[in-house]
Amino acid sequence: MRINRKTRLMGSIVIGPMLFVSAAALAQDAPSECVELGAMAYDNWTKADSGGTGALPGGVESADYIRCKACHGWDRRGTDGGYVRRSRTSSRPNAGAGDGDSTPRAIETGTVTAEMVLHEGTGRSYADGGGSWVALDETHSAANKAAHASGYTLGNQHPDLSVDGPTQNQLDCLVEFLNFADGDPTVYFDNINPVQNPVLYTMVDTADAAAGETFFNNSCGGCHDLTFANDYLAGDGKFSELAHKARWGAPDTIMTRGAMGDPTAQNIADMMLYLQQQSGTGFTLNPGLTGTWWNAARAGEGFLMEFAGITGTGELTMFASFYTYDNMGNQAWLVAQPTAVTIDGGSSVDVDVFLVTGPMWGDDFDSADRNTMEWGTGTFSFTGCAAGNVELTPGMDAQGMGYTALSYELTRDLFESGIQCPSSMAN
Repeated sequence: MRINRKTRLMGSIVIGPMLFVSAAALAQDAPSECVELGAMAYDNWTKADSGGTGALPGGVESADYIRCKACHGWDRRGTDGGYVRRSRTSSRPNAGAGDGDSTPRAIETGTVTAEMVLHEGTGRSYADGGGSWVALDETHSAANKAAHASGYTLGNQHPDLSVDGPTQNQLDCLVEFLNFADGDPTVYFDNINPVQNPVLYTMVDTADAAAGETFFNNSCGGCHDLTFANDYLAGDGKFSELAHKARWGAPDTIMTRGAMGDPTAQNIADMMLYLQQQSGTGFTLNPGLTGTWWNAARAGEGFLMEFAGITGTGELTMFASFYTYDNMGNQAWLVAQPTAVTIDGGSSVDVDVFLVTGPMWGDDFDSADRNTMEWGTGTFSFTGCAAGNVELTPGMDAQGMGYTALSYELTRDLFESGIQCPSSMAN
């Protein structure tokens, strides 16, 4: 359901490219039967399980032209989410990619009204659906390109659902579902980043992978194995589709909400974190992590890190320097590089750490005086673009100098590196 711009639901919403509201803040009572029906109707309101007749309305050749998710996406964020790269075909409307229309088509939970859903008198007729599609031909003539562009435009217009659309009960339940806080994407995802391909979904910090494994085995394992699940999730935007279908079911199939044990938002977040860890589709190291990292409780020391491709190969590597102090209060400078030189995916990197001493200040500087001692080892781990952890373990020589093991959380400094994070290079 594309919302009329006059409602200001699109383009000026609170769930932009980053999701900042915690799941705990949005959690509420169990969904009503009406919310559950509305979730099914959001998927496909023509299906019998969704309260429909099981048949398409007259003049509709493809259900995708009238499904809510077809333009708004399973995560309700349109082109700011899993449908960022979804272009138009002869059997489905265009969610926005390729037509120059930057309207995100995102839905703000808690603001939806029946009028926004219906678009009475303002939406396109069913007859305008697939019939407006014109493919680009080999000539790319002005007339052909104009017809193609016109097809895109028609595909973006919200259908007028007041004519042969959802029943009053479906409409009421759609509104209740879209205003149900515990169904908002933020109960599963702490962040949705459409820049990365496939779209990167970062789970809420309350997600528990061990609990997710139990849920997957008990509720999903009877029909789907890990190989199927991970292959499915490798597709663009599939984490939000999984979240919706696993939570609410898929209409007119055996995959019902009851068959899955009436899962909670926590169940779904747990399961997706488990699947991310199994498939490696979660947050990965990337050049966008380049920058200054520190811990406010330890002001006066910090890390300068660079993640970049090796010239000639493009393989990812990193270099880190740690400005800190020894056990006598003298300034010390540690440097680190990956143990394996290159980084092959994952969200953490093991490093070898060195202590550099020797050269003098100014005119007395002589690089021949440099002494590089093997200080020990360490691990840098990141859960997102602004959150990480460091663990450093000194070797015997460093221990003899008074150094001890160190571990603490890291965050970004106030400076922006200018490199998009996360970057598709990591995938």
